[in-house]
Amino acid sequence: MRISVAVVLQLVLPLALWGSSEAKLSDTSTPSENTSQRTPGISSHTTWEYSTSVGPSSTMESFGQAEKIPILNYTIIIPGFHEVSETKSITLESPAELELMCSLVISNATNMEKMETVWNSGNVTIKNETIWKNETKTKWCTRNTITVRNKDQMGNYTCVFKTKPEISATFYLQVPQIHVKSEHIITYVGDTVILTCDVGNEKTHFNPSFWTWYSNNGSGEVVINSTLMPEKYNLIQELANTTKLKIFDLSESDSSFYWCEAGFLLGESREKVSLQVLTYLTPLKPFLVIAAEVIVLVALIFIYEVCSKKKEENIEVEKEFEQIETLKSEDSNGVENSTTRHRKV
Repeated sequence: MRISVAVVLQLVLPLALWGSSEAKLSDTSTPSENTSQRTPGISSHTTWEYSTSVGPSSTMESFGQAEKIPILNYTIIIPGFHEVSETKSITLESPAELELMCSLVISNATNMEKMETVWNSGNVTIKNETIWKNETKTKWCTRNTITVRNKDQMGNYTCVFKTKPEISATFYLQVPQIHVKSEHIITYVGDTVILTCDVGNEKTHFNPSFWTWYSNNGSGEVVINSTLMPEKYNLIQELANTTKLKIFDLSESDSSFYWCEAGFLLGESREKVSLQVLTYLTPLKPFLVIAAEVIVLVALIFIYEVCSKKKEENIEVEKEFEQIETLKSEDSNGVENSTTRHRKV
């Protein structure tokens, strides 16, 4: 009995496809654990490396690639027991794995071979351990590995050496901070103003996921929507790390605080700008006040001079009157004396 070639192919192909899928399944990788050996001065830690395929619902391409995040190392060195606390700020734009290490410098006279340490996240203790001196007997070192994937894991992480008094070092995790071109702007009614915010500097550039502007309408913050009010606002986005808000035809009611907010995968950062809109009469108010004060002063001087002049005139009149009275009295006395003399004769 002859079997056609088409029938043979129909039977063989499914078997071949099934065999290849079994081979692929047998090659799937599994998590592997790398445990570093304990060395004096540095606490031991376990690092898990995963290689997993990403499902279709993930943001990454579903080609079996592992999610890659950078590993960043930060160290705080405490120079000695005379220092009670040290701090370091860490700026994160996106998820990362952090190797945080605290080193307490000690002298040869220190007899303690081990030290109790604690790691805290905010007010929560996340790790307790006992550490030993390093090989050179000059430091106590403690290390903690943190994988930061969302904004809930941001904040401060503190290592505490259980000495008397306790010595601590704190790492502050924060998203990139916003810088405003001018914190306080003064302009006039009818003008147009541009408010500018950016993140980063000439050496470091950050790319926020989004920018949002808010204004204060007296009762709270309101999102500025340039699409709904194109005659009033215009949002300018020339660079990813810079945003500009253009406000047209200013009025006194536009005097307010304006906030720019940059959104990152690990949180938001914001800064405010104060805008004060003046009328053109406003700069004249001090001049008008000074002019009024000068007018009042001149009037008072004039009144004083008039009163003084009248008083002097009254004094002169009184003096003349007294002189006339004196002359009259002298004349009358002379007549009386001559009459008396005639009678005596």
